[in-house]
Order: sequence, then structure tokens, then C-alpha cells
Amino acid sequence: MSKFSASAVGADDPIACTGPCCGVSRRGFLATFAAAGAATTLPTATFAQTTTPVKRRVIDVHHHYFPDVFKQSSAREGPLPPFVRDWSPQRMLEEMDKNNIEKSVLSLASVPVGWFRMTSDELRPIIRTCNEYAAKLVQDHKGRHGLFAYVSCKDVDGSLQEIAYAFDTLKADGIEMSTSFGDKWPGDPAFTPVFEELNRRKAIVYFHPLAPFCCGNLVPGVQDSWIEYPYDTGRAILSLLFNGTLAKFRDIRWIFSHSGGAIPYLSHRIDYQSRPLKNLKEVAPDGVLAEFRKLHYETANAASGPAIAGLLKLVPISQVMYGSDFPYVTSEYNLANLRANGLSATDMTAIEYGNAEKLIPGLKS
Repeated sequence: MSKFSASAVGADDPIACTGPCCGVSRRGFLATFAAAGAATTLPTATFAQTTTPVKRRVIDVHHHYFPDVFKQSSAREGPLPPFVRDWSPQRMLEEMDKNNIEKSVLSLASVPVGWFRMTSDELRPIIRTCNEYAAKLVQDHKGRHGLFAYVSCKDVDGSLQEIAYAFDTLKADGIEMSTSFGDKWPGDPAFTPVFEELNRRKAIVYFHPLAPFCCGNLVPGVQDSWIEYPYDTGRAILSLLFNGTLAKFRDIRWIFSHSGGAIPYLSHRIDYQSRPLKNLKEVAPDGVLAEFRKLHYETANAASGPAIAGLLKLVPISQVMYGSDFPYVTSEYNLANLRANGLSATDMTAIEYGNAEKLIPGLKS
């Protein structure tokens, strides 16, 4: 079954991000840029019934864009859903305005796993084109977007070049990575130079899930986005934790999609069963649960009662931000789920925009 076979965006069972860029001339872009310069019961101490305002500020930190080059490479792995095929900047802004989304942080959806079989010379121009396209959107719609520029750790030298270009030229707010790179996960020691540079820059690093080489289309009739994506998010977090990346690079701010995927549910299991590890004090000086609590999480397609209850029993409200996963899931659906949880007005303000503004200074009004 194609991973794009869900029937409609915003239906009762919306799909999560899957693969899939409106082309922009590289020369034109650079010229323009240069010119511009627990069950469903939530923690009782945290929640109270409130009246939902008709209109309030929202910042979406999980919002996708689709340059032609990205659409083309994604289409090689399966048919694109209509909402990806027909995506445009105008439709994106219409969706934001319809749901009072003040700003969105642009990132790529699940990248085609075929990218990780490409040579560096093949992949680097694709990534550069996508990042430049998003930066042009940020510039063209001032005050509406931020940017997490994509890099592939599989190409360490290319990643270092793209990080410098993203921050120094494109003025990106952070870096986006995939939860895995075909057959490797982000804590692999080979990727240490990438995280050394990101730590030096005190960067934000946002992770978006996909299905690695091992685990795509495992069960007939079951889409990767339903089950595999949350578990690859968990693998990425554990890879970074138990390989010592989280402990070594304390100046990186980490964001994970979909309320942390499988981690809230499995957190105490992992904590208990990892206690015999000889290097535990080295990789988790204050314990595994403390490491999970230091990370940041966004709520795209994981804002229902069970998901939010689990997340908020693991981490403080300060670590949680709103995300939509547009266009795979609508903001209307995500916000309705989030606002049905009975969170206090203070906590809702923190999730809907306050925490994002604190973490990502470029989003401040």
C-alpha cells in the first residue's frame, strides 16, 4: 500500500507526515536575498476548564513546504497525495489565516529514503535548492515564517557546508534532520563533527521522522506514518542519548516531532532497563528521565488526550510547542484536539506560542 493512500486531510484519521519542492531560480534567489540583506486523564495540577477565546495567537513549528525538486524526487517512491501535488504558498497562507496561525516554521516533510542512496554530488544541489526556496518564502512573506534548513548527516562535509550557508546566508532559525539516514541514526559517532558545529553555534535542531531502510512497508495495509514514524523518533532520541550526543553537546536545543513519538509511553521502561549500563552516568548524568525532560517536543497529530497526558507526565509544559504537520493534517484538527484537553489558559498560551518565542527568538513579534 502506498504511504500516501489516506483519503483526506483533516479527516478523523489524518495521516502524519510522509515524503515530499515550486522552483526558484538560484541566481534569482541569491540576487533578491543580497538585495534584501495517562489514559485520557491529564495531570490534575496542570489543568483547569477554560473558555476558549474566539481568536488567539498561534505559532506552528511543524509546517511543510514543497519545492518542485522535492516533489519530483518524492514521486519516484510513490504517487503524491493531492494536497502535496497541489500545494502552493498561497494555499499555505490561506490555511494559516483560516486558523489564526500567526507564524509557521517551515521544514521539509519526510524526505525520500532514496536520498540516502545518492552520492553527495547528487544530493547536495537538491538540499540547497529546497533550503533556498524556503528562505525565499520567509523573505517574501515577512513576519509569517521561520525556517529549519535541512541537512543530511550521511554527508558530513556537505552538512557542515550547508549549516554554514543556512545560518550565515539564509539566516535560518535552526536545522532540520531526519530521524534516520537510511541505515544510520543521528547518534552514530561518524556524525560527531556535525553536532560539534551545531553545538558551537548553539543551534536548534529539529527532527522529522521517516521509515529507515529496514522498516518501510513491513505490514501490508499499514502505512509507515501510522506506526513506524513514532518509533523512528524514539530510535533517534535513544541513539542520541545512549551514544552520548545529548550529554556531550549541551548547547544544542533539540526538538522532536509528534509529542516525542514512542518515548513518553516507553520512558520508564527505558529508564529502568538501562540502569545496569556501565556508562549510564556518562551519557545520562542525572538519569534517563532527566534527559528526556530537557528535550523539546511539538504536538503535530499527537495532541489528543492520551498523547498529551503521556507527554505532560514526562516533561514540564515549558518543553511543549504547537505543531500542525500541514498539509498532512489540518490546523483545525490539531487545535481542536489540543484545546479539548482542559489545559489552563496559562498552559495553552505557553504551548500555542509562548514556548516557541522563547526557544526561537526570530519568531518574536
